[in-house]
Amino acid sequence: MKKIFADDKNVRPLGRTLFLNDIRYADWCCSGVEFMFTGTEVSAEIWTDWVLDEPWKGIFQAYYAVFVNDEELPSKRFRINSGTENYEIYKSNKTETVKIRIIKLSEGAFSKTGIKSISSDGTIVPTKSPERRIEFIGDSITCGFGIEGKNAEEGFRTETENSSINYASLTAKHFGADYSLISWSSIGVCSSWSDDGDINNSWLMPMLYGYTDLGLEGIIGIKEHIPWDFERYPTDVIVVNLGTNDVSYTKDIPERLEEFERAYAEFIADIRRKNPGAAIICALGMMGDELFPQIEKAAERLNDDKVYLLRFDVQKKEDGTGSEQHPNYITHKKASEKLSEKISEITGWK
Repeated sequence: MKKIFADDKNVRPLGRTLFLNDIRYADWCCSGVEFMFTGTEVSAEIWTDWVLDEPWKGIFQAYYAVFVNDEELPSKRFRINSGTENYEIYKSNKTETVKIRIIKLSEGAFSKTGIKSISSDGTIVPTKSPERRIEFIGDSITCGFGIEGKNAEEGFRTETENSSINYASLTAKHFGADYSLISWSSIGVCSSWSDDGDINNSWLMPMLYGYTDLGLEGIIGIKEHIPWDFERYPTDVIVVNLGTNDVSYTKDIPERLEEFERAYAEFIADIRRKNPGAAIICALGMMGDELFPQIEKAAERLNDDKVYLLRFDVQKKEDGTGSEQHPNYITHKKASEKLSEKISEITGWK
């Protein structure tokens, strides 16, 4: 078996990943690698910071999936055990040439991971990047939190978090686009989720967005922030789906609503500076659309003719609900259909 590193010479990185000290850190939902393989057997050595030193930590274990030849369902789905282990990725009785995609299904808020090496009995070359690229910026909804949960009363587990079938992934697949999910559960624009109604602004999306993986840095001992290279990875369409958590702070308090509006406008302006040619879609609504009027006003402030609005339908009781009242697959599919129509309208993509 020949061992290689998951660098750009051998694989195509998916989403925002960090290649450092010969490790491809894949932390964000749907981040990972893709390559063409000719041979019979492939395995990957994967590291995680997750440890099961307390029983309750079992709910935070990272999950990966392997897709072969663009199949809709994964050929493998597996947990990443503590430390570093070798995982079988693909095996065949005969030599074949196949496309292999390895991605992280669960989010970076709970377990960090990195691909240390890939071993095979054949040849591995990077796939070509699609012409279209979409970036999704969001919270737990964009992570696919609880999408496979049985009902609203079921508690969170990474096992039921599946970012590969959420509205973002479905939309990107619809257009055959490369995509990134910059998403983190409970995160907001001016305030992340607040249990007591006080502002919770120690960890916000505007703080994270400009960097490759701010949540990983302290774990692996990085002392200086690593910015994301926006020029190297230009994006055609950016979908911002934030505001669901801010409402726990803003409520109906006028000055707080104004605070959110101002912070949202500043964040979209920052996204524009980093992505001068992208169409930006400001979306909200799957778990509530209370702050959509403030998003509309924020967009008006910007006077940017490539900033668009999209109000998702609020999830319906008859469609069912995922874990902790999060949208299930039915709701995500409906949202994807609405978003795909909007993107087609804006870009002309079919």
